[in-house]
Amino acid sequence: MGRIFGRFQRALRDEFGQSMVELALLLPILVFGLIGAADLARAFAIQLAIENGARAGAEAYAINFAPTPALASARAYDEISRTPGIDINNPLLVVDTPLKAVHTDGSLCTTTPTVLDPCWYTVTVTYEFHTLVPWPFIPNTANFNRSTTIRTFY
Repeated sequence: MGRIFGRFQRALRDEFGQSMVELALLLPILVFGLIGAADLARAFAIQLAIENGARAGAEAYAINFAPTPALASARAYDEISRTPGIDINNPLLVVDTPLKAVHTDGSLCTTTPTVLDPCWYTVTVTYEFHTLVPWPFIPNTANFNRSTTIRTFY
């Protein structure tokens, strides 16, 4: 009986050692996969925030909620700041708002827009994204550049 029990203990010990080696080999791959997925999710959330910021700035100017480009920029920054992980004071975040709306041909809109002669306002937001971990063999930065053009109503 002791002999059988001893063999059983040795078999368990050998399998446990094999499991430890497998864990030691696979754990770094699993951890890097998890961190990579977090980086990808962060990039997606920031890209959506940049897109929403451009839309909010253009929309605020187009409906005369923000009658000046500075207020349209502030509206864009406000929308972007609602996403965790983005610092709106970061110099890599740039909101570009033109001084005036433009016609379809690119000339400045100085008159009240009409259906036949509409005016358009474009807000462009750029941001340079950096990954959490400097990954080897893949880019560690991405430039997000989103523009939204909306027709003005005043």
